[in-house]
Amino acid sequence: VLTHDDVCKLDFGVQVNGRIIDSAFTIAFNPKYDNLIASTQDGTNTGLKEAGIDARFSEIGAAIQETIESYEVEIDGKTYPVKPIRNLNGHSIGAYQIHAGKSVPIVKNNDSTKMEEGEM
Repeated sequence: VLTHDDVCKLDFGVQVNGRIIDSAFTIAFNPKYDNLIASTQDGTNTGLKEAGIDARFSEIGAAIQETIESYEVEIDGKTYPVKPIRNLNGHSIGAYQIHAGKSVPIVKNNDSTKMEEGEM
């Protein structure tokens, strides 16, 4: 049973015609977590804006990281910087593969891989 001060990540997946898509989002009932949730939503939107043909994954990750780290959360009178979780990534979508092909980081790295036309 969730309480007013809980933070909950919902992670789910669906398969449509062989394309398996997974997604996750966070909910909280206490408004003190609103900036935390806003940082992840803003980071996701930044990644979507940066994505496109010839976009370098390292640059997408750097933009997402910068966006997320621009937020702070105050909890019980103490202010904390928001940081991305380094081992969470976006990824390609392939037929009957839940995590297919390329991984898109949410932090800056040295990966020079580029997005290509037709990739999902």
